[in-house]
Amino acid sequence: MKRIMRAASIKKLLAPLILAGASTSNFAVELGRIEGFGPVSRGFAGGGVAHATGAAAIILNPAELLSNKPGHEFMVQVSEIQAAIDVRNEQTHEIVHTANLGNNRGPYDLPEVAYSYRGDDWAFGAGIFAAAGFGIEYGRDSFLSTTTTGNVATGLESSGRLTALRIPIALAWQARPTLRLGAALDIVNLGLNIATLYDAKQVRMLVQQDRASGGLVTIVGALPTLAGVHLDFVNDHPIAGGLSGWGIGGRVGASWQVSPQTSLALAYEFETQLTDLRGKGRLTAVDILNNHIPVDGLGRFEDMQLPAAFVVGVSHQASTSVAVIADLRRTYWRKMLGDARFSYRAEGGLFDGQEMNALLALGFNNITSLTLGAQWSPNDRWTFRSGASHAVQQLVKDNNFSGAFPTLTRNHLVVNASYLWQSQYEFTFGCTYAWTPPVHNPGNNTASIPPIKGRNHQITPVISYRLAF
Repeated sequence: MKRIMRAASIKKLLAPLILAGASTSNFAVELGRIEGFGPVSRGFAGGGVAHATGAAAIILNPAELLSNKPGHEFMVQVSEIQAAIDVRNEQTHEIVHTANLGNNRGPYDLPEVAYSYRGDDWAFGAGIFAAAGFGIEYGRDSFLSTTTTGNVATGLESSGRLTALRIPIALAWQARPTLRLGAALDIVNLGLNIATLYDAKQVRMLVQQDRASGGLVTIVGALPTLAGVHLDFVNDHPIAGGLSGWGIGGRVGASWQVSPQTSLALAYEFETQLTDLRGKGRLTAVDILNNHIPVDGLGRFEDMQLPAAFVVGVSHQASTSVAVIADLRRTYWRKMLGDARFSYRAEGGLFDGQEMNALLALGFNNITSLTLGAQWSPNDRWTFRSGASHAVQQLVKDNNFSGAFPTLTRNHLVVNASYLWQSQYEFTFGCTYAWTPPVHNPGNNTASIPPIKGRNHQITPVISYRLAF
């Protein structure tokens, strides 16, 4: 009977924890966008909205498909994010590091494939782009798998991963001799893996903030022996996540040829219209004696979308061999993930059919990023590029930074080199170095009980191939 009463109380405590996992879904998207798509934009650290970027213009600024040479282009690119994320417990001084423990769960491979065709006054393109791919792997033995309440080493996994796939189809047309317009429609898939532990103190804080409904209204003190609750929605698959959804997105763009050497461009990316992210998983309650009570069920993140963004850019051909670009981008995360909603329905066992809902303030900021890049072509065969980008704001406020999830990588420095063989085949090799200032959470909040400090720096090698025909 005690076990049944304990399980019934635990059921009420579970719902708020799911939402905290939502924060992992956004770091990768911002990161992937900043680093850019295709060899040209990647060489510019994600910039080039007003520059000829080849078939990758489909996902940057479709109007720039008309800056390509007439004819066909096929492009393949693969990037591999090699993140080095450290989280330090400021109380115990323990430091945890990311590791490679799963299937495409660090390092993270990001493929891109695109095709475009340019006619006289119109252009078309289609492709498949891994718009994001990032996460963490901390294993089962760190302080992130140990509760503060009772100091219980649960042995439960701490990990997370996001994959965002875009499949765009784009059209561009020459509206006037100096004005190019374009639009793209994307099919979008978002997949999310979450495995994380929350302390009982975090759960009760959420309840005290009146962000729970249904069976959660009388939570506080319901289970004095509760140490923590573990959330596990993990699919050990290269692409698919434990929670996933499909939908559409898209963008429009316009480029104005101010002079033969200079062009200005505007592009707007619409927020996606995705189905709710759904999947089967497990919630495990842990008491101070390290007894585990699993509750299987179906989870759903409601209305989790990729945000809208606005970009303005300029490209200038300084000489026959040198070009420079500058982009300013604004991404509207706050509207999409200031709050997040999660619903959970237990399946089978004692809790079959029971539903719970919760709301969590994730504290996401809108992001403004500046990108500068340069290109030098000493001859007809070689092209060298370099770029840098900086995000002015931190994506998540300090009090919302969780040790279970990576922070935004705010700075990127990129170099690459392209070699053109037989005027048709282009091979590009490059590398990105990204880093961020340390992020401090003072602790004793819903994101972390102990004070923590997180740092992230990473190297991303990239190789690409383009064929013109």
